[in-house]
Amino acid sequence: MSELSIKTDRSDAHDPRAIANHILRLRADEGKPLTIMQLIKLVYIADGWSMALNGKPLSRDNAQAWKFGPVYPTVYAAFKHFGSSAVTDEARSKATGLPYVGNISPEEDELVKAVVKGYGKLTAWQLSNLTHQPGTPWSDTFESGGVYADIAPQLMASHFKQLGALHVADATG
Repeated sequence: MSELSIKTDRSDAHDPRAIANHILRLRADEGKPLTIMQLIKLVYIADGWSMALNGKPLSRDNAQAWKFGPVYPTVYAAFKHFGSSAVTDEARSKATGLPYVGNISPEEDELVKAVVKGYGKLTAWQLSNLTHQPGTPWSDTFESGGVYADIAPQLMASHFKQLGALHVADATG
């Protein structure tokens, strides 16, 4: 699949709050809390790797280029009351009170687990630094479209494919 060939039908993609809840459950199994900043960045990174490796977004929503990095507005709204403290509860529907869940496939679960294992040990600021570097989808979108602009899935796919190529080169070089 070429780097610009990203599935645009998001009917089988997940509510980003369900992805966030899935990440929280994985971390709870390890006994390691996350802040909202870490959680949002991990959802973003999982979505980016899904686009790069699977050719389709994990999230049904685009991330947006906010002042302090890529954000899924619904995830931010669901967890903002935690401030800089650890997130201690899942995002819940206001209508039902039930946690958001997604029908996450085994392939998607493995990808999210790999993201949590590889990136979950980083602090919020380390994750923020990774997503704020020049040439990242966030910086390109923020510079060209301004604050709150949607980050194009094609930008994310291309960026994460490049990261994958760098990791392969580092491992073989």
